[in-house]
Formats: sequence, C-alpha cells, structure tokens
Amino acid sequence: MSTRGDAAPQVSVSWRAIITEIRLAAAFLTIVPLGGGSASDAEVTASFGWFPLIGFILGAMLVGADYLLAFFTTSAVRSTLLVLALTAITGAVHLDGLADTADALGAGRDRARALEILRDSRIGTFGAVAIFFALALKVAAIASAEHSRWMALYLAPGLARWAMVAVAYRLTYLREHGAGSGLLSAEAGSNVQVATVIALVALLPAGSVPALCGVVVALILVWMLRRFYARWLGGITGDPLGAAGEIVETAILIALTR
Repeated sequence: MSTRGDAAPQVSVSWRAIITEIRLAAAFLTIVPLGGGSASDAEVTASFGWFPLIGFILGAMLVGADYLLAFFTTSAVRSTLLVLALTAITGAVHLDGLADTADALGAGRDRARALEILRDSRIGTFGAVAIFFALALKVAAIASAEHSRWMALYLAPGLARWAMVAVAYRLTYLREHGAGSGLLSAEAGSNVQVATVIALVALLPAGSVPALCGVVVALILVWMLRRFYARWLGGITGDPLGAAGEIVETAILIALTR
C-alpha cells in the first residue's frame, strides 16, 4: 500500500515541473504575460528543451492568422502583417541578438572586442542592416510561397527554436551572469534530446518533401553555426544564440519558397 501511495505525489510533482518549464520557455520567447511563480534552477535549465514547442505553437498561430487574413487582404499585405505579428509577440528579442552579433562581426577576429560589443545594448550600422534584411527576406519569402506557404509558416519558427537548442549544445557559455546562464548551464545536456523529440512529433503533420527540405536546411546551419561560434568566440552567449534562431528561421522561409 505504501508503494502505490508514494507514486502519485511523484507523478504530480513531475507534471507540475513540466508545466513550469513550458511556462518559463514561453516567458523567455514571448511577451505573453503568464503570471509569476517561483522556479528552481533545474526547471529554468530544463525549460530550454521546450523551446521548439513554443516555436511550433507560434507557427500554428501564424497559419491560423494567415487563413483568416486571406478573406480581407492580399498575399503581400498578409505576409507583412504576419512578420510584424511574430516580431511583436516575441518582443523582437532574437532580432536584437542578430543585430548585436552583426555588429560584433565588425570586430573581425578580435574576440575580446567582439565580446565587448555583444555586451553593448546599442545597435550599430551592421546591426540595423541585418535587421532590415532579415525582415525584408521573411516578408518576401512568405509572399512568394504558394503551395508550401502554410508549411513554411508552421515549420520555420519551430525548427528555428530547435536549432537554438542544438547550436548551444555543449558549447561553453561565456558569461557568468545573464539570461542564458541558467538555460545553458552544464546540466542542460538532456535538452537537445527533449527538443529533438518535440520537433520530430511536431513534424508529423507536415511530413512531405518540403518539410524534409526545411529539416535539412536547419541541420546544415546548426553544424555551420556551431563551428563558426566555437572558432570565433570559443563558445556562445545569448545574442549569437538569438542570431542563430533568426538565421535558421529566415533560411527555412526562403528554402520553402515555391
């Protein structure tokens, strides 16, 4: 009797932890108010593995919004509104990371200078240009997509957030403090497995050649970005991680343009 009585609280605690982790992932990735509540260091770290789930939810929301907007406006206007909506709901946090990373690239091989620029919240010329082209390419890619439009909208946000987890896997986090210090701690090894399982399940509704193309693009870019960050910085911080998400998201939208 004692064995069965002890099992229920353990299951309850497990589900409570999972819900907390998903809430934390959504709080990191969106501006949606999800309420407060305490969370342990382990839950903060584990929330990183749920990033793809939030990404695919965002993608499904974009598909629904695109369907509704089709009754009222043209493809080009819809595409612009969808990119605007995604930027707004995510608080443009990854675009900010893209901008800072682009500015840091201006330092060339000077690692110390690059890390100093990454700590600076101001956006320079390279950063502004990077944001402009990222948004422009997204709008153009979505507007150009026809048969695979819904798939591009669904896959790009989810695979981009899976890519963030995969890029960070076993790379050294270069700051002792900051938003990424909890997410990318040494105990985060299982996150890439959790994220991959979520991505594989989420891909089932989109099982087709275009979906496979999106996966291949994500895998190639993850490999390239991991090697590049390791050689350039010797690790990773939050800004290059956000930049990786933006790069993969934009590339998948372009790849599925047909």
